Amino acid sequence: MAKAFRFGPFVLDMDCFELRRDSEIVPVEPLVLDLIAYLVEQAGAGLDYETLIQAVWKGRIVSENTISTAIKSARKALGDSGKTQKYIRTIRGRGVQFSAVVEVEPPAAAFPNSASRIAIQPAIYVRPIKVLGGHDLSPLCRLLQVRMRSFLNRIPLLRVASSFEQADLWTDPRDFRSKLGMTLVLDLCLQQSGDSLTADLTLTETLHGFDVWARQFRVPTGDGAAEALLHEVIRRLEPSLMQVMVEELKSVPGDPGAREKLLRAIGLLSLKGWRRSTFLEATGLIEAAIAQEPDLALSHAYLAMLKALGHRVGILRDSDAVVPEALASAERALELESQDSTVLGLVGCSLVDVGQVDRAVLILRKAIELEPQNGQAKTALGAALMTKGDFEAAVVSLSEGIACSPADSRCSVWGTALALGQLALGRLDDALEAAEHACMEGDRNSLPRLALAVVHLARGDGTAATAAVQECVRTRPDLSLAEVSCIVGGKRGAVIWDLARPLLPLQR
Repeated sequence: MAKAFRFGPFVLDMDCFELRRDSEIVPVEPLVLDLIAYLVEQAGAGLDYETLIQAVWKGRIVSENTISTAIKSARKALGDSGKTQKYIRTIRGRGVQFSAVVEVEPPAAAFPNSASRIAIQPAIYVRPIKVLGGHDLSPLCRLLQVRMRSFLNRIPLLRVASSFEQADLWTDPRDFRSKLGMTLVLDLCLQQSGDSLTADLTLTETLHGFDVWARQFRVPTGDGAAEALLHEVIRRLEPSLMQVMVEELKSVPGDPGAREKLLRAIGLLSLKGWRRSTFLEATGLIEAAIAQEPDLALSHAYLAMLKALGHRVGILRDSDAVVPEALASAERALELESQDSTVLGLVGCSLVDVGQVDRAVLILRKAIELEPQNGQAKTALGAALMTKGDFEAAVVSLSEGIACSPADSRCSVWGTALALGQLALGRLDDALEAAEHACMEGDRNSLPRLALAVVHLARGDGTAATAAVQECVRTRPDLSLAEVSCIVGGKRGAVIWDLARPLLPLQR
């Protein structure tokens, strides 16, 4: 039976073959972990380089420099150094010795809730892209590999591992969890056939090794094929990633940590839609996260955005404190982090919704300068420009923001703004297309259905407008005149309200 070794704040579980410090997994390359395991098993004994070569390198020919580098990496993983030598001591002329006191215990006792501890640190490993068929797609693979990693690094609280050759050869996804602390593995396979380029993506969870999401994408070959393919992959991958991360968190026993609570809140917003119950649950989670970790700028930025937007659309208008609280959270986020594009995009969005439009525009443009593919910042900038009456620029910014955003419930909100912007420009067909697409992206969101009803009225289709209002009431049975007017304007809101009022469960 495999053993678990405890020394200082560390536990080395030989069953899972993983190293933890204070219940947090320590990412270590497999060879270095092999070295640590051997040193721990031989604690107290002096081990020369020849012995290490036979035990760890299996007799392969390696240089002393290679061994010294591995020892240095092992010390780094343990928070040790050649100067302190708290765990790995150099014995002059003889080799090295693991000098800490080691206790042996069953792995189950060493790691209660082991799987759940890993789950609170979502991390993904992206395998090298495979190519099928006879076409040379090497340049495209390199481009997609770089752009994919760049995209994944923008997802809040998701760690993206740097690939290395030995891990790329692993066939069992569970190895990525036990040896590197990865919770997900992403595989992408490309094939060019005729005039089309096909990409097959598979997302695998590493606890049991099951595929949790798979999808095929196909685009025409030629100029812009790589961008078109990446666009489709990004829009569909992020919501699936978020859902997988949230589902894993649900299985975690005990009280979640601050970042876990924040991740759950983000997942609620993207997966459950923008409604009062969602906003209240998400704000509660984020406030609890801030209480646990007060200096995480991302938490304050999300709280500011939630409260400001909730007030803007009428969901959180039951307290006069909502706007001051949103502003305070925005200021705190900027105080903690003023150079992060995600934080700036969220803060700028919140400032738009509480009426500080000019300041918001500057912050949002800085966010876009830092990260040109920040969809949140681009759509928020579009909303800001709409309030200033610059509908042409607003439509451009909103369209660009939606194009580089995940296909989840957020697109239903941003699509609502786009439809109203197109309507303001008199582009009724474009407005109808935007509103209908926004409705598809958020089945439980009332906002795009309000926009759709207004567009139908502008087109003179009262029957379709009534049907859109009915759908709006289905998604929001507690709809109010204030909310309707806030979204579509007072004059249009009055007409929509006349259609909605007879359909509501309680007459207002």
